[in-house]
Amino acid sequence: MAWKLLPTDYTDAVWSGLKRYTQVDNSDGTVSFNDVTTYTNKEKSFFGAKDANRMNEALNYIMSMLENGTNLYEEFQTYFTTQKELFKSSGDSSYQELTQYFVNLKAQGDSSLAQIEKTYEEHMTTYESEQTAAFNTWFAGIKGKLNEDIAGSLQNQITEVDERLAALEHMTLKNLFTVPVAIDNTGTTLLADDLGNAIVADWKYKEE
Repeated sequence: MAWKLLPTDYTDAVWSGLKRYTQVDNSDGTVSFNDVTTYTNKEKSFFGAKDANRMNEALNYIMSMLENGTNLYEEFQTYFTTQKELFKSSGDSSYQELTQYFVNLKAQGDSSLAQIEKTYEEHMTTYESEQTAAFNTWFAGIKGKLNEDIAGSLQNQITEVDERLAALEHMTLKNLFTVPVAIDNTGTTLLADDLGNAIVADWKYKEE
């Protein structure tokens, strides 16, 4: 068994003035006194049988070795060597436990980080899928309208060009030209009706 050092931190209990007691009347007719004095350092002021027995055991052990011719120097050397080995063993064990704790802690941290990354990737994949689906749904909803608008615009332009070509062909073949009536010499100001439509005039071209 490892030697446990005897305590050397005893203190004297200190109080101010006279000690104070309260009287307690017991049921058997006797009285007791309760110490209500305020002390300082009271906790370390007791020297009991346990401490006395430990001191006596240590002294008895030393005296018995002396009486039996034991070399105390060698005995103490053996004792300190044993204590050194016990301390080293305890330190090595604590170091191994601490090292293993950090290894386990790192493993837990790596596992937690991997789980966080996996969860993040899953959430991002789900989010991207949801956003892609939402965009596809939205685009599918307006795709028809976009097609209709573009096709309608192109058709209107084609119709307008066809009408212009037909009018030009008619004027060329029939020698009957239709043009807006200008009211100035530059030809930029046209005569129009109340609705803003240009008023046109017809004439035939005759060579001299």
